[in-house]
Amino acid sequence: MKKAEALFAAAFAKDPTDLRSRQLEIDSLLGEGKIDDAKKAVDAWTASDSKSGYAILTASELRSAEGDWPESYALALRALKVDPCMADAYQDMANFEAVSGYRATAARHLALAHQLRPNDQSIRLAWLSSLPFDQRIEEYRKYLENSKAIDEKRRDAIAASFDKNTATFEDRCELVSSTGPARIPMVPMTPYVEDRTQVWGLEVSFNGHKRTLEIDTGASGFTVTHGASGGLGLHAIEASRVRGFGNGGSSGTVINRADSVHIGGLEFKNCVVETLTTSAALGGSLMGLGDRLDPTDGLVGSDIFARYLVTLDYIKHEVRLDPLPQNPADPIDAAKFDALGGRTDVDWMSADRYIAPSMQSWTKFYRAGHMLIMPAHLHTETNSGHPVLFIVDTGSFTNLVDLNAIKEFSSTQETMTYAGGLSGVQRLSEAGKFTVDFSGLRLPVKSMNSTNLRSLPGITGLFGSPTLEQLVMHIDYRDNLANFEAPGARH
Repeated sequence: MKKAEALFAAAFAKDPTDLRSRQLEIDSLLGEGKIDDAKKAVDAWTASDSKSGYAILTASELRSAEGDWPESYALALRALKVDPCMADAYQDMANFEAVSGYRATAARHLALAHQLRPNDQSIRLAWLSSLPFDQRIEEYRKYLENSKAIDEKRRDAIAASFDKNTATFEDRCELVSSTGPARIPMVPMTPYVEDRTQVWGLEVSFNGHKRTLEIDTGASGFTVTHGASGGLGLHAIEASRVRGFGNGGSSGTVINRADSVHIGGLEFKNCVVETLTTSAALGGSLMGLGDRLDPTDGLVGSDIFARYLVTLDYIKHEVRLDPLPQNPADPIDAAKFDALGGRTDVDWMSADRYIAPSMQSWTKFYRAGHMLIMPAHLHTETNSGHPVLFIVDTGSFTNLVDLNAIKEFSSTQETMTYAGGLSGVQRLSEAGKFTVDFSGLRLPVKSMNSTNLRSLPGITGLFGSPTLEQLVMHIDYRDNLANFEAPGARH
């Protein structure tokens, strides 16, 4: 990004009419995490040329990086009114629409962007990812075979993503049988200690071999640690990489297929299971001759149940699955549903959001892949604050707030606490007193761990297990809707 910034700056200096280079120079600043520098550049540009489509679009991209996603979308619309043929504006609109649950609308806008600029690599890849799955697989093959505009490192990364998507397509974890209602008991993974958060998991049997996996809304699918992966009877498909919290880069994994997976009274077939290739990727302590042992068998992302209405009830300590409401304007063939009312066709999540009458009061959240991103409002007694975005992550042992964002509201100080994840460890600081409102709830904070979250553009913090394990969380992955209840909260 730093090199790109210099190249685009030089191009604009050579030709001041080359507004595309100016836009990409500021985009590079955003990619480097230099939000303040990008803001100064955008403010100066929009002040001198408020009617420029490129200036407006660059302001849109800045607002996205700052976490004001609705304003970013509004500015992209404004840019299109200035110039209806701006491919980037259609792509930016599609990004917002996709994370908001309007995937069919996003796909149409990406098709327009691709039509306007078919040789743009970023737009082409985004368009490919929006296609129906069978068409997507074929277009990815063509892209990898014919594209000359990407280097080998990028090609390998795209090929790895393609292989992972193909595996998921072929092994879709279909429900085989269900005994009784879908009520899956949570099991404690740590002993109860007063004033300490208790970790909860699910007992999952892979091909008849039981493991206990931590419930993690910040993870996707099944991830099994290196030490717990032996003897599960898995069939290896591809090598891959997975990223998570931390600043140590991605961790190596192997994508596998499990013929049979039992969870509670449910049995699924042909499920993708990622196994970590090294120990200690999920933490652990030094043992023996330098080997590290992970303290858990792995993680289970609640998105494995995305075909259903998911309830994570940390009061009754159970997971409940119910049918999602169906849009009466778009009737679906009954053959496309399993015994629990979940859709079985591969493109079942390609439609725009549907809000059933019974869910009108639910909170609309953003979703990037498996990641749940909750609108929130951060404020203090003396600062009315502003809207922010927090990730919902039951796998995080702590709540977190961005070190840069919190400076407006509170002082911070360094600590000797470290947080670990699939991408290594990261040192934490501590922020002072403030309040966060989200999903109809209020979280008064006496202090909260803080760290630099600039690697998560637009994100101000994470709600971790200390908060989430006091709740009953109802999650509709299809329509990006949630309803959080706090039965023990004071009103």
